[in-house]
Amino acid sequence: MSNAPANLKGLEDLLSRGYSLSILNAHLVVNDVWYVNHAGELAKGSLGAPLTLDEEDKVGAPKNHQMYWSGSAPHFADGTPIPLGAAKVDNVSIGGTEYPWHLSNKPPEGFAIYTGLIEHYVALISGPAEQKFSVTPRTGAVYEVSEDASPFKVTDTFSARAEITDLNAHLANERVAIIGLGGTGGFVLDFMVKTPVYSIDAFDFDAFAVHNGFRAPGEIPFDMFGQAKTALYRRKYDAFRHRLYFHQLRVGACDAEHFANITFAFICIDDGESRAEICAMLRTLGVPFIDVGIGVEKENGRLDGLVRTTLFDEMTYDRAIADVPLDKDEGEGAYRTFVQIAELNALNAALAVIRYKQMRGFYADDAGLFNSLFSVGLSKMMGAA
Repeated sequence: MSNAPANLKGLEDLLSRGYSLSILNAHLVVNDVWYVNHAGELAKGSLGAPLTLDEEDKVGAPKNHQMYWSGSAPHFADGTPIPLGAAKVDNVSIGGTEYPWHLSNKPPEGFAIYTGLIEHYVALISGPAEQKFSVTPRTGAVYEVSEDASPFKVTDTFSARAEITDLNAHLANERVAIIGLGGTGGFVLDFMVKTPVYSIDAFDFDAFAVHNGFRAPGEIPFDMFGQAKTALYRRKYDAFRHRLYFHQLRVGACDAEHFANITFAFICIDDGESRAEICAMLRTLGVPFIDVGIGVEKENGRLDGLVRTTLFDEMTYDRAIADVPLDKDEGEGAYRTFVQIAELNALNAALAVIRYKQMRGFYADDAGLFNSLFSVGLSKMMGAA
């Protein structure tokens, strides 16, 4: 039996309408079914039904009018239970998920095909949630994507619609390292997690403190304060993609073995001495990389500064090394004092990732800058090619 719904005849209507389907343990599973629970809150479950095949690649008629349900009892928006003929059964396990409910709500005409069966139950369960919370059960998500098929654990449907799959091929064999998961490094990771490179190795040795929360991408989970940044970002992104590796390590000159297979690196740290060691190590390994930095000062009651993106490869290294700070930061400079500047961190990261993609042929690169500076006060980009 095929594990890919798209390979089975008879499911085309459901897929074209945006339902997220999986084939698990000889069951057809509908993912992302939103509903209103007993407390009037938004919740999500899955529906499952035994899968009947007329042929190896062709779906037959449903076994019966019943389905399994993984959530709690669904309710209408006014708080009354939805009549689904639900019976609590011994948990049925489908693909590692427990389905404690057996639903039986049969219209007079019954169900000749799976489209009718699924749309009937999804409409009953998700209708109130769609009305109350403006959600949709038709997410189009494809889960359980194998490592061989994609770096992502969910199918990237946007690339096909945007017709950029040929450009993604420029990145398919890239093994990227991100050194430092602070303000800018966290955003670099956020952008690269969604980029179809083969693998990502992320390095950091520090803990996630309260001030880090003001310049980190996305959700700020309070229960992660004091824990390793690598643990925080593993929790954020591990479910999204394959081959995402985190290393609790302060990278130095003696850590070359971690970069033997790396094809590109981002350096996102503010320690000049460590930067010097890492730059030298990566040059010896022949790994091209981008170093980032932000310099901020308070002038006339306002903040002004520069956002730097510096590309190092075999052609630019000698010139680039002169443009980055390699001395130890002894003081609490303006950047460390005015830490609530997430937009500058995000800008620094975006410019770095864009420059990387330019280098790999994904974006156009007419200027060919190896060092670029964005002036906050002037709203202007400067650089050297």
